[in-house]
Amino acid sequence: MSRLLKSAAACLILSSMAFAQNAGDESAKKNDPPKMLSVGDKAPPINEIDWIKGNGIDAFAPGESYVVECWATWCGPCIRGIPHLTKLQKEYKDKIKIMGIAIWERGDDIKEKVTKFVEDQGDKMDYTVGMEMNDSIAKNWMAPAGQNGIPCAYLVDKTGRIAWIGHPGSIDPVLEKYVAGDWSTDAYAAEFKKQQEMEREMQAMMPLLMEASNTGNLDKALPAMDKMIAKHPEMTQLKRMKFQLMLSSEQWAPKAYAVGEELMKADWDNAQVLNGLSWEVLTGNMVKDRNLDFAMKAINRANELTKGEDPSILDTMARAYFDKGDTKKAIETQEKAVALAEAGPMKDELKMTLERYVNADPAD
Repeated sequence: MSRLLKSAAACLILSSMAFAQNAGDESAKKNDPPKMLSVGDKAPPINEIDWIKGNGIDAFAPGESYVVECWATWCGPCIRGIPHLTKLQKEYKDKIKIMGIAIWERGDDIKEKVTKFVEDQGDKMDYTVGMEMNDSIAKNWMAPAGQNGIPCAYLVDKTGRIAWIGHPGSIDPVLEKYVAGDWSTDAYAAEFKKQQEMEREMQAMMPLLMEASNTGNLDKALPAMDKMIAKHPEMTQLKRMKFQLMLSSEQWAPKAYAVGEELMKADWDNAQVLNGLSWEVLTGNMVKDRNLDFAMKAINRANELTKGEDPSILDTMARAYFDKGDTKKAIETQEKAVALAEAGPMKDELKMTLERYVNADPAD
């Protein structure tokens, strides 16, 4: 139900193995060791792009601002984030140009596949879209910046410098400050370097985390994560990764919600983060213990923050009601989500979900 529209979880966990898609070893092998790219540096060229929708560019124009978002047709979190990018483009209109560029595409007839995907999205994907040629973005943007997962976004300022790099789901407050003239690229550059250091440490720890994920034995992984959290307390995504890793273990899942409560408290005023926490608990494939009260608490606060006017959040709330056995409230809430959604694929999905609730046995 509305899974294509749930940018939340992807928006929450910047580097989590379950919320970001990785190109894998194959893409890494075909790239030469890159030079470094960081916040504050001049943005690399953007002239090797095959533009599919909207008015593409072959260079960053002085005085103009851009968001370059890297995505792929096979990337679930990227797809779930499409409505969010459309919303941002409508919000900032002529102030910032949003450009989604497909990278790391696989298989034959890539252009045909990407073009069809974009066409099928229709107005839901209402911003400029293209696809890289000759691995231009992978080689010149992603690898030099140490970015191994998508979706990933870059804010390019009016001077052609990179002002921010991160998950597009967390870009909203950045753009708000940037447009208001309150964004400090230099200050964020220092923070980003710390993130890059943490990413290198995470890469070194990934074999341990993958072993824990595969076996369910977290005896080694949790102490290693706790050590990193203590070293980088400002990197909240580490605690989010710990939460999800614990949820994937039969032994640790019930205990995970103590960590979840800490996360909820830290982002009590962030509706999208709370939406993501709730949605993951309700639907995550790896979750071994679904605490429906936790999910409901998070989504109730998200709905309060958005004044009951966000169809994606109402969609999550309806799922929570349904899973708790309150089919009547689930239907009522889903009907509100349908009424608020704009015409298009999102509304169609919400309607299909509503139909399932109407026809389902509450005990299912």
